[in-house]
Formats: sequence, C-alpha cells, structure tokens
Amino acid sequence: MSVNGALRTDPQSLLRLIQFCDSALPIGAYSQSWGLEAYITRGSVRRPAELDRWVRRWLESTVAPGEGILVVQAWHCASRDDWEGVASLNDLLTVNRVAESLRNASFQQGEALLNLTAGWPWSGHASALLRATNPGPWHHAIVFGALAHPAGASVEETIALYLQNAATGVVSAAVRGVPIGHTHGQQILARLHPLLNELAEVCVRSSLDQFGGFSPRYEVMCDAQTQLYTRIFQS
Repeated sequence: MSVNGALRTDPQSLLRLIQFCDSALPIGAYSQSWGLEAYITRGSVRRPAELDRWVRRWLESTVAPGEGILVVQAWHCASRDDWEGVASLNDLLTVNRVAESLRNASFQQGEALLNLTAGWPWSGHASALLRATNPGPWHHAIVFGALAHPAGASVEETIALYLQNAATGVVSAAVRGVPIGHTHGQQILARLHPLLNELAEVCVRSSLDQFGGFSPRYEVMCDAQTQLYTRIFQS
C-alpha cells in the first residue's frame, strides 16, 4: 500500500500481515459463516446481488464499528507496549459478544492464531507477552491488531487487511453455502474495495468511545443458526 507512490512499510512487514489473512492458516476460519448460514437457510441470501448487500451491511453495522475499532486500538496499545491495555480490549469484546456462537468462534480463531504465532521468529516475544498478561481466551481481532504492530505494518494497513479478511471469509462461506460460483464471489470482493477503504479510514479516526455496533436482528439470527436442523458452519 502506498501514498503518492511511496511505500509505507517494508515489504517483509506486509508479507507477515498477509500471512495472517491466508485462507490456509489453520485457525478454523473455514468453518465459520458469522451468521450468514441462517440468512441463507431463511432464503434472504440466494443470489450474488443479495450476498453483496448482506456483506456490505454486515461490514458497516457490525464489523467496522465493533472489531474494526478494537483492531486499531489493539495496534496502538501494542505500539506503546501497553499489554494490559490490549487485555482490557479483549475483555471489552467478550462483554460485547452477546451471541455465544460468535463469541466462541472469535475465541477459537484468536487462540489458534496466538498459539500459531508463538512459534514464529518475529512474533514469538509479543505472543508471549499477550499470554503472560492474560492466559486467555483471546479474541481473533485483538490478537490480529496487537501482533500487526510487531509485524511492522502500519495501522492503516492493519485495519484494511483485517476488513478484507473478514469480507473474504463470509464470501467464501457463501460460495459453499448459497452456493454461488467463485467468479461471482471474487467480483463481489472487488466491488467491496472502495467500501473497505472507507470503513478502514473511519476505524482509524474513531476513538474507543465509539466502539459498538447495534444489530439485534443479526444477533438473533446468529443464535438461530446454532439451532438449524442441518448446518455446515459452526457460526
């Protein structure tokens, strides 16, 4: 990523952060739909256009004002070596995660990412500090934001790639669950780029006081997803 053609960070830093977003990363992301499966089952998302609308609303009303702001705050805490501050953000997200399926999915991915990065040469020290500060469980968004700083990524790159990773995850779930073709899925992701950049800028400008989305119907649907007669996703 660049501003006026100037590279913001060392390419190695971007490679580290991109690895966080690798679909092959063994943290369980493949088994989550973040409530989308309930909408698919109810018939609300059946076509690419409906998926496009659903993902946009989800990003705007839930992800960006929720985990997005905390990713940015976790990055800033890590930049100050404020690991207690990172732990307090983790506690805040736990309280905010009303739907149990979403809370468990967030913990599952966060713990898997923290355990994985504990053995990486550039992230091992920071991962150990997180674990020493709070034995866990840790949320994925908090671990992502906190470790992006020692990775060398800027806060702007961190939140942009986090939002991109979130969008990619639900679109991947839709490819299997709707189903829609991979081509349609990639077209949707390409059209999301302006929105992702816009939301990333909002997250960077937002204070912790602005944290929190309000999506009661979404939370109800996430709970309903766990009660489906047959389902292919954990959340």
